[in-house]
Amino acid sequence: MAFRLARALRSAARVVPRVRVVHEPWSQLNVLAAAGIVLGSSVAACKEKKKIQIKEEKKEEKKQLAPGFKEGEPVIKFADVKQHNCIEKGIWVTYRDGVYDITKFVQNHPGGLERILKAASGQIDPFWAMYAQHNVASVKEILGEHRIGHLSEDEYKNLPPPFDPYQTDPKRDPALVIQAAKPFNAECPLSQLEKQEYLTPNPKFFVRNHLPVPTGDLVDPKKYALEIVPGEDEKPVRLTMADLQDEKRFKRRKVCAIVQCSGNRREDQNSVAQVEGLTWYTGAISCAEWEGVALRDVLEYVGVPSDLGMKSELEGEDEQLHLQMEGMDRPKVGEWRDTKGFYGASIPLAWAQDPRRDVILTFKMNGEPLPADHGAPLRCLVPGVAGARSVKWLSKLIVASEESQSHWQQNDYKAFNNSITWETADFTSLPAIQDMPVNSAISAPAAKSLVQLNAEGCVEMKGWAWSGGGRGIARVEVSADGHTWTEAELQRPEGQSLTRTWAWTLWKANIPVPPELQKPGKALTLMVKAVDANYNVQPESIESVWNIRGVLCNGWHKVHVTIQPKRVGKTRLEFGYAE
Repeated sequence: MAFRLARALRSAARVVPRVRVVHEPWSQLNVLAAAGIVLGSSVAACKEKKKIQIKEEKKEEKKQLAPGFKEGEPVIKFADVKQHNCIEKGIWVTYRDGVYDITKFVQNHPGGLERILKAASGQIDPFWAMYAQHNVASVKEILGEHRIGHLSEDEYKNLPPPFDPYQTDPKRDPALVIQAAKPFNAECPLSQLEKQEYLTPNPKFFVRNHLPVPTGDLVDPKKYALEIVPGEDEKPVRLTMADLQDEKRFKRRKVCAIVQCSGNRREDQNSVAQVEGLTWYTGAISCAEWEGVALRDVLEYVGVPSDLGMKSELEGEDEQLHLQMEGMDRPKVGEWRDTKGFYGASIPLAWAQDPRRDVILTFKMNGEPLPADHGAPLRCLVPGVAGARSVKWLSKLIVASEESQSHWQQNDYKAFNNSITWETADFTSLPAIQDMPVNSAISAPAAKSLVQLNAEGCVEMKGWAWSGGGRGIARVEVSADGHTWTEAELQRPEGQSLTRTWAWTLWKANIPVPPELQKPGKALTLMVKAVDANYNVQPESIESVWNIRGVLCNGWHKVHVTIQPKRVGKTRLEFGYAE
């Protein structure tokens, strides 16, 4: 402000060169008045220029609602787009206000010809809303190469809104930290994690959805039936919810277990280099008590020998049998449902039949009926592994000689080394993520917060630790400098041994801050690492676990905080001095 005023004063002095007696008060006032006029005029001119600039930017934005805009491209009527619906006539589609000729592309569409032809001569917006993998810059660039024009502004505004496949999704707790609205993905709030409750309340439990939440008859408990194929060339068996909940037929089981997305803490990897996937912080994890029936009991009931999986595993990898799972969450646009795009996953059959793995078909969560977002009416809960294998809205089980061929089993949730790029990645070269590595995180204090030291010069810390495969937590260590470590006090889950732990271990500690860092206003980096019962320890660096998909991030977790500055007696505003 001072600089602008001085410049205005100099400008004003040039405007009034005939003023000779500059030391008289009235002359100084004249100069200041002139400066005010010039300054006011300058501000007004700047505001007007800004308005024009904003209008131009908005105009430019209208032109570039969709990728690939080219100067001078033609305006195309939507009626013309609807005439191009086959290879012979050409296949045109619209995305937002852009028009694209994708005739030459459709044969190479990674999702197959059938799916892309469903969008021919119409809007692809609802399909892209469904298949969220399209909503990245690289895919939009490919689409932009096929742009041939755009709809007029009026016609685009008057088009009926695209079908929203997520319009029937359930309402959610506003406290959830949303990372994606469609499909819905949200973290357990840090305020909930800070409470250190073993069981996360259902409304606060993190949500990981890949597709719209199924509705209607599909998930009506009175009409629901689980289809089980006991083996190749065998007839499927159907069990209703009444069958599964019949305690004379199946004994009830309860398992306290966490579910964690394999991408939890992905944002830490983004700090090294950008990766693909949702920007999870530390809340893509929650813990609940799940109630249902043992999967091994159900498989045995429909005729699968209880030792079939173990025997197949002893024969070697080529002979190993798998249990494939299919969910009812399928892509849907209008009345069309994708028959091939269902969510699916698989685990070794030996795990499904192992009583020590505690795999259950669950219909209750924390004593209440399973909520819609968490798989109602039936979910296959597989403790100790990536959450992607605990298939929600379960519709089918298949005993098979191969893994699920679902996209999410074959072409996702795999961790490459940090030198692999998307150009060199070969998803067939790696197994699907199953058991998860040891991990931990700080829930309090929050990142970028102000902390107070207690009388002993310590900061209070809280958090969680967990390891996959049933491995309990042996110890948790915290530090304020990365060299001196303090062991945290552990709260292990009751009734779970160190070799069969499915719930998280909660920890807290008073961490001594080195004397040289105990200064008001001083920045601190607090860190934690965990060691599981097999003495697997978290690696120090995030760089060492970085991968293009941003999964299995388990380097030391760090939060940056500041020691509370000293409070002065009064602020200058309290003394009456305004800016």
